[in-house]
Amino acid sequence: MCMYMMVEKNEEKKEEPIADLKSVVERLEKANAEKDALLRREEELRARQILGGKTDAGVQPEPMKPDTPKDYIRKVLSGEIQLER
Repeated sequence: MCMYMMVEKNEEKKEEPIADLKSVVERLEKANAEKDALLRREEELRARQILGGKTDAGVQPEPMKPDTPKDYIRKVLSGEIQLER
């Protein structure tokens, strides 16, 4: 193998990682731009909800209904409820 071919292969190897890095950077920049756009949309939606009176504040979970005797027995037998002795 002549020296010229070896130098040419080394130059190709040096350029490949740089090209790979450039493509990775481009993908990251594109993903960041998409994320920024989604964040802006989410902020606008949240502001509209607040201004429209739709917030999560004051939302109460549904009250728990008491267990029937059959439900209580089923939970005890399945081990969901531990009895104290």
